[in-house]
Amino acid sequence: MSLTKCPQCQNQVNSTDIFCAECDYLLKDHSTKQTSTIPSPQTPKKQNNGCGIVMLFIGLLFMVFLIKTCSKTKDESDFSTNSVTQLSKEDSIKNKARIDSIDNQQKIEDEKFSKTKAGKIHKKHPEWSKEDCVSISQHKIWIGMHYDMLVYMRGKPDNVNTSNYGHGPNYQACWHDYDASCFYFDESQIITSYN
Repeated sequence: MSLTKCPQCQNQVNSTDIFCAECDYLLKDHSTKQTSTIPSPQTPKKQNNGCGIVMLFIGLLFMVFLIKTCSKTKDESDFSTNSVTQLSKEDSIKNKARIDSIDNQQKIEDEKFSKTKAGKIHKKHPEWSKEDCVSISQHKIWIGMHYDMLVYMRGKPDNVNTSNYGHGPNYQACWHDYDASCFYFDESQIITSYN
């Protein structure tokens, strides 16, 4: 055995000592490196109590449950998709039949209308609405009707007077043999008033 000095108190110590006998200084770090003879504490082995196996089994059961649930949802969604497709085909057939029925009804009504006095007026003047043609056939007059409609109903006026008061030319057309005899309009030829 060799002797060395303690770095703290300079006392002679054995090179195999771990602590200085005089000052209790830790010599192990300052001495030559030697393998430690102090046994390292060993971690005790855990006993296998089966918890891992149980957890693995529960995990497998859960996976099987998820797979069955997902496949059932897919089957149901396929069924609902097929049902929706079937319903949409049926609905489109019903809608087409309904539209055809409405079209046929409209054709019948158009044929009936074309045989009336209003229908004949509308055939000569398709730019006028059907409602306006009905009113004209009933000899009704209204604010907003066109001057041409009055001429169609009454013929040419007895006189047309022009005035230019303020905002452009205005016209007065008069029929002496009718109750509402004079009608007023501007360049748009839409009746704005009458008396």
